[in-house]
Amino acid sequence: MKFKEEKLICMKRVQRIGRTIVLVALPMVVIFTLINMSLLHFFHRRSSATTFNLNGRVYNKNSDSSSKRLPEVRKTYSKDDNAKNLRMFDDAEKELNKKSSGDGDQVFPEDKDVKSAKDALVVMKDEAVDRMIEKLKMANNYSFFSNYFWNSSLHDITRRLGATAKHKARILPGYAQINRSSGKMPAWELFHRNIRQFSLYDPDDPNMYGMLIDMATLPMIEGEENDGGTQLKINVRFSNEGRAVIKFMRYPREVEADENRYIFDDLERHIAEIAAFQLDKTLGFYRVPPTIGRRVNIKSDLEPIMPKSIKDTLFKSPAGNLCFYGECRYYCDSAHAFCGHPDIIEISVQSYLPSRNIAKRKSWYQPWRRSYSEYRKAYWEKNDDLCDSIRYESPYNNGKLLLDMIDAHTFDFLSGNKDRHSFVTFKDFGNYTFPIMYDNGRGFGRQTYDAMSILAPLRQCCLIRKSTLLKYVKLYVGPERLSVLIEKALESDPIAPVLIKPHLNALDRRLLKILQAVAECIEKYPVNKVVVFDRF
Repeated sequence: MKFKEEKLICMKRVQRIGRTIVLVALPMVVIFTLINMSLLHFFHRRSSATTFNLNGRVYNKNSDSSSKRLPEVRKTYSKDDNAKNLRMFDDAEKELNKKSSGDGDQVFPEDKDVKSAKDALVVMKDEAVDRMIEKLKMANNYSFFSNYFWNSSLHDITRRLGATAKHKARILPGYAQINRSSGKMPAWELFHRNIRQFSLYDPDDPNMYGMLIDMATLPMIEGEENDGGTQLKINVRFSNEGRAVIKFMRYPREVEADENRYIFDDLERHIAEIAAFQLDKTLGFYRVPPTIGRRVNIKSDLEPIMPKSIKDTLFKSPAGNLCFYGECRYYCDSAHAFCGHPDIIEISVQSYLPSRNIAKRKSWYQPWRRSYSEYRKAYWEKNDDLCDSIRYESPYNNGKLLLDMIDAHTFDFLSGNKDRHSFVTFKDFGNYTFPIMYDNGRGFGRQTYDAMSILAPLRQCCLIRKSTLLKYVKLYVGPERLSVLIEKALESDPIAPVLIKPHLNALDRRLLKILQAVAECIEKYPVNKVVVFDRF
């Protein structure tokens, strides 16, 4: 009886709680819900036509599209009399083309609209450079610029400059003592016989182009691992007995070099070797061994000629691609393997120099060599007076070699190559010859980074040869652009496109900075103290 009474009391309590919830809590929930709906509607109406800017993109909350790019970089002409004909442009392009200050390397951050600015043409206009050109026009009784200069193409100018010195220069004595064979000689041997005291090749030599075609098409019948340098490369022999050095594609063109790596840790790029040759030929230096791209099959083209040290490292990646890594001082392991797609891989093919039996070489210490240490810097990186002594020391006091070295550094600056630790010449030509500019694999690694330290010889010596300055000024005044000329020169390469647009535009940006460095020197010193008139 007592149990039934307790159960009844409990049921009454539950009923009272239920009525309380229905009469009090439920209306409060309904009211709260209505208030929230009203607020959401109010804010949605206000925000439906608004946009917000995030990391250089415009987002419209009322649009189905995720984003659209900001307007392209604007370029307008200034009306200020003191800045006549100077173009003004927005923050993105200013960031990309700002002048260097100090001796440090320059980095362009990615947190603005750099991505779109990298694809924009560089404005080839600078007040300091314009003032320098006016001074050059007045130099030496108005004869600095020849009459043909302003209406000629860069192609014609490079053929005129130093033509006599190049074409009448002597050939390698080793070949001069060897009679020409009565039979037909392969293109590579005819090319070698045309090497002269002041240039590795003649840009109009048909044998050079025949050799390039052979390197891109002939079967490779023998290979051996190249023990020079730090990274993997193979010396190959073709069916016509020609020889070359091949380097392999490691990663796509869009992948930039890691900004946290020191130069001795940087990975080489096969496309840099190809682009360096075309840059050298376009600028009329003629010092980089002819190089061309090629696609090969790892299984059928490379494996039969691979030395055992490389063949033993062949493996299939998890993606099903055929890979290898070989043996070398650095980065020869499975984590840094070269992989095909699935077994096709791109390579650069660089022509061999003549045999040392015919053309002995001499290696020179490079005064502006880097320390290659993360703990210390070289003397020239901490002091600006190295040139005060170098210019009076042998062999740099011969009137040519120091200027050639400055040429080489402006060339390396254009490609972004910080790895010119030494240079080589043909011993038979003595000290009055040219540096052979091979091993350019660490160029074209960064698109928005300008290593101003490469220009140290130019900025510290304040010297440049007239012929080099004329070529750079011609590209500044136009109408030809260096980026366009190089893009056109690389169009016919078997693995084109060799360089992507940001790397091409970087050439124009860096060319402008070379001229700014020369202009700074000419502001401090007379023209005839900075510009050396020579026959090259």
